[in-house]
Amino acid sequence: MTNQKNLDYRAVSQAILAELKRDRDRQVIAKRFGFDLAKRQTLEKIGQTFDITRERVRQIEKSTLQKLAASKSEELKTANAAITEIVEAHGGVATAADVAKALGAKEAGDQAYVMFLASLSPDITVVNEDDNTRAVFALSSKYDAKKVHELLKTITKTVREVGKPVRLQDLHKKLAELELNTEELQSLAQANKQLANLEKHWGLLSWPQVNPKSIRDKAYLVLVGHGKPLHFTEIADRIKNSNFRRRDVTVQAVHNELIKDKRFILIGRGIYALAEWGYTPGTVADIIAEVLKHEAPLHKDEIIKRVLVKRQVRTTTIVLNLQEKNQFVRVAKATYTLKEPQA
Repeated sequence: MTNQKNLDYRAVSQAILAELKRDRDRQVIAKRFGFDLAKRQTLEKIGQTFDITRERVRQIEKSTLQKLAASKSEELKTANAAITEIVEAHGGVATAADVAKALGAKEAGDQAYVMFLASLSPDITVVNEDDNTRAVFALSSKYDAKKVHELLKTITKTVREVGKPVRLQDLHKKLAELELNTEELQSLAQANKQLANLEKHWGLLSWPQVNPKSIRDKAYLVLVGHGKPLHFTEIADRIKNSNFRRRDVTVQAVHNELIKDKRFILIGRGIYALAEWGYTPGTVADIIAEVLKHEAPLHKDEIIKRVLVKRQVRTTTIVLNLQEKNQFVRVAKATYTLKEPQA
């Protein structure tokens, strides 16, 4: 086993490039992979730099990579072994980002050098990033680029058919005919830009259950995850400490969104629950009236007990409502019913 963390991929890459006699060839490769650049340059952009056609740039890139892949460099052999080991550990396919991280990459530009080294490996299929796919490394003995893209499409289609966020193990069962191991499936899911993952559930990027964008959706997921009512300040804190992509919220903004969204019910002083849990909107008096509509007369203690199931308020608040609201009538000691509507 190679010592992956000790691989100086930058130094190895520069040493291999130094084998090229033509400076233009070195520059074409450096620009195509984006060495020390914000991003890799297009064929057209490079062609403009050297006053050649984009097709000529493509030819230079292809022939140069073929030439470098034939290098007898021991450093290149070591790099190939390290990258291959990491991909194997991921089940045979891994995102370029995961491989770079395993090699100790810390800066955004480091991945470009790892991409370059992987492109020279006879054991690795490199799938470049596009609109739907993150850069992927796969064992060439198992995958070509076409197969990787087909698998990604199948995974996306299956998640869409499920129609709701799904755990990886359940998705694995639904895709049993693909004969993927769980590590492969996880890597492919991570490489798929059309999917998102939240709290070990995978879904389409457009689904708020796994990729919440609004404060309301984030508050909803916080309450779903907690499983019981929370004060709006606690909801805000949980959003800030979550795995959501954007967590910079204020307490006031959270409170405002809770007030406006019918999915949330105020059940106490600043305490919110989900309507889907059986809570209904309204004041304490409204809840008492709802209780008495179903069964009356009732003793004060029984009314309090039933109201506290739906509201987190003080007992005295319930008693005061019974005593002071005209819609309730005492018919015996501490026993109440609804006032009969006047004809």
